Amino acid sequence: MQNKFRVASSLALASAGLFFCMGAQAASGSTLLSPAYQAQLETWLGEGRLALTNIYSKAASDTALDFHKASDGKGRTFSVMEATNSSGKTWLVGGYNPQSWSSTDGTHVTMDDSQRTAFLFNLTAGFMLPQLKQYFNGDGIGKDQTYNQPDYGPTFGYGHDLYVPQDLTHGGSSFLYTYNYRGLPSTGVSLLDGSTWHANDVTFGAIQVFTISAVPEPGTFGMLMAGLLLIVARRRGKCAAGNVQDAK
Repeated sequence: MQNKFRVASSLALASAGLFFCMGAQAASGSTLLSPAYQAQLETWLGEGRLALTNIYSKAASDTALDFHKASDGKGRTFSVMEATNSSGKTWLVGGYNPQSWSSTDGTHVTMDDSQRTAFLFNLTAGFMLPQLKQYFNGDGIGKDQTYNQPDYGPTFGYGHDLYVPQDLTHGGSSFLYTYNYRGLPSTGVSLLDGSTWHANDVTFGAIQVFTISAVPEPGTFGMLMAGLLLIVARRRGKCAAGNVQDAK
């Protein structure tokens, strides 16, 4: 009787854990990413449904070191941030980094087109800017994917296309060069409003960083449940065989 109770309890706990994970994946995100914004990022990345796990949210006294402590070595990420221009208008912008952030690597250089998979985005305005591919053999315009130093927040491109300063707030900028609209070269305009750069006058509010993983299809969960039931059935068989031996 106790063995049956243990087996049933194991199945219940396993099932509860599985469905908890499903719920956690479905609910991943934060105040910066509405379901509509997450759906837009999923469309741009083109890998189906995603589980986005928030690994960093900027606190009032944070610096770039806090961002790196939370984000370095964590694999590919979306960095999402509130960015305000000198006129006081705010956009939700950011970038997809297919490599891990680092505080020591300097520029992540991607010479091959197959490596140039990063992109910037403006969720408020509803567009993304791809990392430029080569227009001729050895073209290096789109090669500088991200900039990784301890006194820089999540910073993309050579220009820098999106620059987050040491205090993660004051004196940021956007000077497009590595990333551009529809893959066309257009140097020196802002990701926020398309204006020509004239100063480091972008102020950043909330900043959040999300790691990225795929959400298994419903069929995959069904296979997992079938596997759990098979394990439980085998355990019950072994328990029954053990009880027969004990009776002898």
